Amino acid sequence: MQPEVNDLTGSFEALLAESISELTTEFRNHDVADLLALIRLDRMATLQSLLDGECELFFKPGTMQFSGHAEAMVGWRAPPSVRLAMSFRSQGVELYYRLTLEAADAHVQLDLIRFEPPEASADGRCLRLATALGAARANRLSGQGGQLQARDAGYQES
Repeated sequence: MQPEVNDLTGSFEALLAESISELTTEFRNHDVADLLALIRLDRMATLQSLLDGECELFFKPGTMQFSGHAEAMVGWRAPPSVRLAMSFRSQGVELYYRLTLEAADAHVQLDLIRFEPPEASADGRCLRLATALGAARANRLSGQGGQLQARDAGYQES
């Protein structure tokens, strides 16, 4: 019997959350008021450009993307939160999820995952997702603590 995706959702979400932790931190560096304004004023193209550019800091171009839909949850009794529809595609794995950014936390909620070709075993699905997420990571210069470097050889610090 083939395992249901629902049975594996927690495992998939944990793999995804771990893989995007740096990206989530980068998103949360924005002032929440700026994100709320872009969402409320329906500036999705601007938000897409901003978020996709940050995705490319951590993932290869076109693998991790903002999917063009966002929600702003603002009320009098709770801190604001932002929910972003995101997608991931790499090595035959296609994944759609919602990333929710809150004041002290962030979490993911898986909407859909597809494997091409299909994967029957639960372990195989988890391994393929982990492999695809790892392969989609942007290449970083080694020995630099994971930080990107300026490529201008003429730049010197004073």
